[in-house]
Amino acid sequence: MTHPAHITSIIVQKNNKRRFNVFIDEEFRFSVGYTIALTLRPGDVLSPSRIEEIKSADQQEQAYEKSLHYLKFRPRSRQEVVRYLEEKGFAEKAVETTLKRLEFFRYIDDEAFSRFWIDSRERHRPRGEFALRFELKAKGIPDVIIDDMLSGYEETEPAWRAIYPKLRAWKPGDAFELKKKIHAFLNRRGFTYSTCETVFERAVQWMAEHP
Repeated sequence: MTHPAHITSIIVQKNNKRRFNVFIDEEFRFSVGYTIALTLRPGDVLSPSRIEEIKSADQQEQAYEKSLHYLKFRPRSRQEVVRYLEEKGFAEKAVETTLKRLEFFRYIDDEAFSRFWIDSRERHRPRGEFALRFELKAKGIPDVIIDDMLSGYEETEPAWRAIYPKLRAWKPGDAFELKKKIHAFLNRRGFTYSTCETVFERAVQWMAEHP
């Protein structure tokens, strides 16, 4: 029969002041974060099941803190956070609990993330609708959200912004060569054939006006 154990000491770790080592019956048993440590005291009696509850709660806290750090650099999709936590080795329960907390505080929101991604691409690295769909799909965004976010997407202006800085460098040569360059450049970025044609015609006109 397994008997309850007594916490004999709780000691802060030397290399991480927010982690604490818990000693039971004078032996190290596990470590916990600051939040969990505040709930424990030397002399507390812990059953084996209570110890497992504490370990599980601590892992959930670690997963949440890791996620907040991951989200500091840019917005993330829900699936990106899942992949990140799984790669860090967190258990399924810790991942699920963390996702619920992040969604409750709206730290993750696939609709908001999709808007961010599309706006960022338009400003810095213009992409066609096909490429945007592919990228959002790779981020784990559901089709229904992608369809909604890209409904009525007009890609001509993003395509023109992508091509405009290159026009002077491409100026030498005939129209056929220019057309090949524009189509190749925009095709790689997911723009449609009709968009490529529209931008080519605009480029020809721009060159005529800027000899």
